[in-house]
Amino acid sequence: LTKFTYFILYKKSNTIKNLVYIFIKVILSNYSLLKEIIFNRNKLFILKFEKSLIS
Repeated sequence: LTKFTYFILYKKSNTIKNLVYIFIKVILSNYSLLKEIIFNRNKLFILKFEKSLIS
């Protein structure tokens, strides 16, 4: 089992859609869908991220 951590520069003023785009471009393009994603954010942020990822 191997674990990776990615530190990606991201402007706070960007939207959730931009974050999802960066996530797909950097993470999902190199690997298959992840089993688990850990954010150090509040629940509203995570909800918006998941909705953007699905759409």
